[in-house]
Amino acid sequence: MTKPADLNPNLLFLLSCVTVVAILLLTSFNLTNYLVPKKVLGTEIDTAEVLKEKDFWNEFLAKNPTYYDGWIELSKIESELGDTQKAKDCLDKAREINPNSSTFPRPPGL
Repeated sequence: MTKPADLNPNLLFLLSCVTVVAILLLTSFNLTNYLVPKKVLGTEIDTAEVLKEKDFWNEFLAKNPTYYDGWIELSKIESELGDTQKAKDCLDKAREINPNSSTFPRPPGL
C-alpha cells in the first residue's frame, strides 16, 4: 500500500481556517433567517403594507361607494389596525349596500 502524501502543516492550517470561516458564515446566514420576524397566522402585521392597502381602498371607495366587497376589505383593514369603530362603520356601510348578503362577516370584537 502506498502512503498518501503528507500535507504541509501550513497548508493544513490554512484549509482548517477556511473551513471554520465558511461554517461561521453559513451559521450567521441561517441565524439571520431565524431572527427576522415573520408573519404566523396573522399574529404580526406589516403596518406600512396595511396602510397602503387602506389608502387604496379609501381611494377606490371614494370613486365607487357602492362596492360591497371594498367596504368589507376596508373593515378588515381597520380591524387589523385596531380601529374597531371605523371597522364597524365600514360594515354598516356594507350592510346598507347589501343587507341580505349571506357572506356578511361578523363585526370585529364580537
